[in-house]
Amino acid sequence: MIFLYTSLLVLLLAAHWLLKRRAASLERKYVRVSRQADEALRQLNQRPGNTSRSDPYETAKRQYRLALLATRRDRVEGRYTTWQQRAERIARMRARLANWKGRKLPYTFGALDVAGALALIDHFGAGRYLGARAIAEMVMALLGR
Repeated sequence: MIFLYTSLLVLLLAAHWLLKRRAASLERKYVRVSRQADEALRQLNQRPGNTSRSDPYETAKRQYRLALLATRRDRVEGRYTTWQQRAERIARMRARLANWKGRKLPYTFGALDVAGALALIDHFGAGRYLGARAIAEMVMALLGR
């Protein structure tokens, strides 16, 4: 059962690492899209050429591009926060499982070992040979009583 515990701990470690990598990737993507949106916002107030009036069509295009970038940024931010929350949840589960080791693990897995061994003995039909009565009779026979 210690093998099962260690396997579960390693599995949670691998899942946490993968989720953390995905969140980091989405964070980099969010930063890139956010920079693009900030640049588009700064360019929104610039007038092209040396005229004092701005072109309404060009302004509308810039606002539309800014809206698309803002929508994209919000979508990436939502995905990033979701993956970050998943990574944090797995990290908490892994920490709880690691802290569980010294307190309840020996008792719980010891009981599960005994229950599993008894189930295997019963499943394979060796109960009449490995039962308490059969073992006591065998010991008595060996002792010559």
